[in-house]
Amino acid sequence: MAPGTPNRNPRARRPDGRAAAQVLVRLSPEGVAVAAGLLALAVGALVYLADRDPAHVMALPAFAVLATGPLFGAAADWLPSFVHAFAFSLFTAAAWPRALRPAYGACVFWWAVDLAFEAAQHPPWRAALARALPSGLDTLAPANWVARYAQQGRFDPMDVLAITAGALAAAGLLYCVHQLRETPHAC
Repeated sequence: MAPGTPNRNPRARRPDGRAAAQVLVRLSPEGVAVAAGLLALAVGALVYLADRDPAHVMALPAFAVLATGPLFGAAADWLPSFVHAFAFSLFTAAAWPRALRPAYGACVFWWAVDLAFEAAQHPPWRAALARALPSGLDTLAPANWVARYAQQGRFDPMDVLAITAGALAAAGLLYCVHQLRETPHAC
């Protein structure tokens, strides 16, 4: 190799003694959170594509290839609730400024938001929500979406458990990622 030519060998040692290939495969803690969230959203989308009636799903087309039968079985009922709390907690935590401790507040925030939406589907609260929306406000798209979500959805205690499990799983992943940042090989 000529002098001054960069060494392209992936196993070449860096000045700090680590192999270059090892450095390339490392993700930042934020990258791990985003990657885990994207993977979870992909699984959640697959639930809607494979196990849900396309007539009841907004913004997702029907794929006849996936309509051969339930892919997720009984888990398809609550898995989207888990995925939403898990993925959006991780995305929010990844966007949070770096701190000395994990962004557990993101998990609490999405847990509360998801629980509020689930509670809005409970029959007595559904009726109260319908009365609370002023008649002209339901013409605005976001208010209409919330009203339609509450009216067409159904409250399920398993969704409450799934939301809680999703937020706790996100907090656990954030804890492990934070520990690995502070002390490699901690989790």
